[in-house]
Amino acid sequence: MKRPIVIVLLTLALVFVLAGIAAVLFFFWGVGGGFPTNNPFDQRNISSSLEESKTLEVDTSKPVTLKVTDDAGEVTITGADVDAVQVKVVKTAFDSTQARADEEVKTIQYSIDQADNTITLNYKINDSMNFSNKINTVDFIITVPNDVKVDVKGNIGEVNISNTRGDIVVKNDFGNITVTNIDGALSLGTNSGSLNISSVQAGSGDIEIFSGFGSATIEQVSGGNITIGSDSGTLELKNVRAAKEMKLSTKFGNIKFATGTAGSLDAETSSGSVTLTSITVKGDLTIKDDFGDIDLEQVKSTSYDIETNSGSITVNGAKGRVRAHTGFGNIEIKNAEDATLDLNTKSGSIEFSGALGDGPHAVHSDFGDVKLNLPADTAININMETKFGKITSDLPITVTLTGDVTEGQQNGTINGGGAEFKVDTNSGNISLKILK
Repeated sequence: MKRPIVIVLLTLALVFVLAGIAAVLFFFWGVGGGFPTNNPFDQRNISSSLEESKTLEVDTSKPVTLKVTDDAGEVTITGADVDAVQVKVVKTAFDSTQARADEEVKTIQYSIDQADNTITLNYKINDSMNFSNKINTVDFIITVPNDVKVDVKGNIGEVNISNTRGDIVVKNDFGNITVTNIDGALSLGTNSGSLNISSVQAGSGDIEIFSGFGSATIEQVSGGNITIGSDSGTLELKNVRAAKEMKLSTKFGNIKFATGTAGSLDAETSSGSVTLTSITVKGDLTIKDDFGDIDLEQVKSTSYDIETNSGSITVNGAKGRVRAHTGFGNIEIKNAEDATLDLNTKSGSIEFSGALGDGPHAVHSDFGDVKLNLPADTAININMETKFGKITSDLPITVTLTGDVTEGQQNGTINGGGAEFKVDTNSGNISLKILK
């Protein structure tokens, strides 16, 4: 390579190096002004906050409507015995030096507008190049008269609402939602965050609660229809009452519900357990679970439709029609009253204890024992069959002989006969015992 060409290339390389140094000085250190705010290469994120406030007079003889849009920041709304809407605003900015942050916080813009009894608060994020994800925020702390209708749209930040009378709608992208001591219908949703709801009386109004990625804790809540869901999170309910339908669903998480009532109840999870305790359902109860155990303790319903692909099913205190199917797991129904049975497992044992209702009844296991504990005065027509196992009975069976009866099969009547009862297992023992 000729010497002049080498010199030119070296010169160009030196120019690029010097340009890079100049850029660093300009952008990172602020030589020559650099970025006035939000240096994209600076990770120090020094903060500065500024508080402002405003009072808005309203007509307390009629409800207030409060609308809040906040792209970044917390929203706190508290109902109180006041005759005005009091707004406290906390602005927070981040930058590479304290002086820069102090200047930046002054430039944050938001709006507060009023039209009669409708108050609208709005904060939109300006475009920022700060790679550290520290963005300027505006927190709204609002005190309102108790009678207020609330509509909040959040992006990044928590939403907290308490002590209000009126319907509430909250849509949040990234942040928890907490609602407590409310008289009114609810529609709450967050893409990523937990939901904490307590002491809510919606009357005949509906309650709809959903989290994309987060748990939901619901306590002391009542309404017309109640729908609670999560794509990935546990649902935990206590003292919840739905006058009409209640629907609970989560794709990846457990469902726990203790003490409550519903017109009908539908619970579903793709992966997790379902535990219901001390629940009264006036209509039908339906539970579906792909992978997890199902446990019902003192749950009263007109009918039970319970299914899991892989997991055990336990029901204590059932009354009425009981359908319990599992792909892989045991089934235990105990302390039953007037139960009509449809029990089926591909791999697991089945045990039933209690009194039977109107038939027909069917109990089947592909691989597992079947144990039936029945009152001494049970009157049924029974058909029992096992391919690999034995049959025993403490209840006297009047055997019905036919030409088709084979070893491992018993057909007959107990106490003169009654409802049809078919029991079979491909591989396992069948036993009938007197309930004590």
